[in-house]
Amino acid sequence: MLKDIMIYKKWIDDNAINSLLEAEKDKCQKSIDDIRFWLAHINIVDQIFKAHLSGQKHDYTSTVTHDLPPIQDIIESIHETDQWFIDYAETLDGNNPNKPIDFIFTDGSPGTLTPSEMLTHLLTHGLYHLSVLDQKISEHGYGLKGVLLTTHKKSLSK
Repeated sequence: MLKDIMIYKKWIDDNAINSLLEAEKDKCQKSIDDIRFWLAHINIVDQIFKAHLSGQKHDYTSTVTHDLPPIQDIIESIHETDQWFIDYAETLDGNNPNKPIDFIFTDGSPGTLTPSEMLTHLLTHGLYHLSVLDQKISEHGYGLKGVLLTTHKKSLSK
């Protein structure tokens, strides 16, 4: 189940990336800026939780940056991180997905979540931001081609 959740997350991320590339091709700067900012934010949060899950330290002190990396760097990082989560989730399914992990939030406060909770958080976090973004960029013709689980499942059956 956790692997399926991460595959769904990747599908949503890919839809946002495709919208970004469409907006970039059409030079719609407002949509490019909006999508790029939120994909960068989601990716930062993903990187932070990847570090928590792998027992590594990270250097993030905030979950946002106004010094956005180039679009291609964001895309490559998202693809790499999404695949890492899919691979990680696959190993977790029978391997302590509910063992609590202690960590420190970027604001310095302590946190504890299980790997299952972390992966679920990453899905809902990205889904929340991209759902709101979808409505905003749809006004310019660059809406995502799906964020709902049912739409994702339907796309798999084609």
